[in-house]
Amino acid sequence: MHKEIDKIRQKVATSPWPKYIKSVRVQGFRGWEGEEIRFPFPVTVITGENGSGKSTVLKAVASAYIQSDSDKENFYPSSFFPDTPWEVISGAELSYTINEGSNTKTFSIKKKEKRWRFPDNRPKRNIILQDVSRTLPLDATVGYAKIANRNAKENASDILDSNLTTFYSSIMGKKYDSAKFSTSTHDEQRQVGVVNTLGCQYSQFHQGAGEDATLDLLKLFHDIPDTSLVLIDEVEASLHPRSQRRLVHFLLWLARTKNIQIILTTHSPYILEELPMEARIFIERTSTSIDVSYGVTSNFALNRMDDIDKPEIFIFVEDDEAEVLARTMLKQSDFDIGRISISPVGPANIVKAIGIASHSKRLPIPALGVLDADQEIQNGCVKFPGESAPEKQIFSDIYNSGLSSFSARLELSEDSLKDALEKCFTVVEHHEWPSFLARKLGQTKDYLWETACIAWCKNCIPDEELTNLKREVESRINT
Repeated sequence: MHKEIDKIRQKVATSPWPKYIKSVRVQGFRGWEGEEIRFPFPVTVITGENGSGKSTVLKAVASAYIQSDSDKENFYPSSFFPDTPWEVISGAELSYTINEGSNTKTFSIKKKEKRWRFPDNRPKRNIILQDVSRTLPLDATVGYAKIANRNAKENASDILDSNLTTFYSSIMGKKYDSAKFSTSTHDEQRQVGVVNTLGCQYSQFHQGAGEDATLDLLKLFHDIPDTSLVLIDEVEASLHPRSQRRLVHFLLWLARTKNIQIILTTHSPYILEELPMEARIFIERTSTSIDVSYGVTSNFALNRMDDIDKPEIFIFVEDDEAEVLARTMLKQSDFDIGRISISPVGPANIVKAIGIASHSKRLPIPALGVLDADQEIQNGCVKFPGESAPEKQIFSDIYNSGLSSFSARLELSEDSLKDALEKCFTVVEHHEWPSFLARKLGQTKDYLWETACIAWCKNCIPDEELTNLKREVESRINT
């Protein structure tokens, strides 16, 4: 985690932001039926698939305030969420919880039929909203193409603050000696960014898309008032991974030094990874509702947005039987197994070695070793419930207290199952027990073992022991 994160946490604990929007609830349009989005960290990022509602949240937040600068244009929900020939909004409501100093306020903006109705004292705040149009190249922006006229001269310029120029160099990974925004004799209203680097001067007409968009973004932060609210849609647009990470570092610094609240949307794992868990929000639109998840990992988000699995943690076990058992225990604990990868790696000493490496932070991925119950515990590892190897533990427990459930699942009589188990126990090598029992009962080995694991989880071990693996996995994901 970047050093600014701890500094922000410490600052929040001692002197919370003077102006802060804590939550917004959206009701009655675009599929939102009263779902709430909370903003638990001064720099918050929202992720999710296209159409999940990320931009709706940004626009709803922007509508909460009147601009504190009377020269700036206010944001209204009627502009963001208009009636059209295809959809008419009625019965809509945007509900807010905000902090102003030590006071917490709640209020709503409503549209019962034709018009949005606002509270009498709508709060004031400086708002910057940047949607995806900010990435449009300068020569494609309305009114700018005519400025590229060689007969025009520079008319005036505003020099970008040297501190921001330093951040610009860091974000883009190249040294800029200076940056300014100039007007020309052809148009005294529209400014064009101009940079100097390595003895070369060039304007935004000759910059790459990411370089251009980032310079415009930094211009907005020149003399930005304290306690402002900054909203940026698809913050990663046109930036390569290193620049994305460094842009987040800059935004963290800006938030801390000026008490600014920043809300971003993204599809990028690099943006997510640079912010703490409490700053990450995932929105998912289902057939019946909009689900909001907090504190997600980047791989959790990618799993939901991609066809290729991105495990949040890798679990290592001894053999195939242990893999099935671990997977069954997690499923029976209502854990989403799409978040994990389980791999058999061989004898217990290998599992222990991986556990030690994970505990010592020597692996590039979150990992956990799961040992058989008859092994000694090791750092970075947990053990299956019981005292024996899985085959011994499961079949013995089923024999003693789970015959009814297991026989019902296999559609066999308890007597035939009991007789087969007693014969199974005479086999010296316990690793052969699943195959032996499958042959006796006319089942496939894989089906019989998985069914035995399910029966054991449901009937033979206490809930506390069953869910211990889930807790261990979640604790490692969240660290």
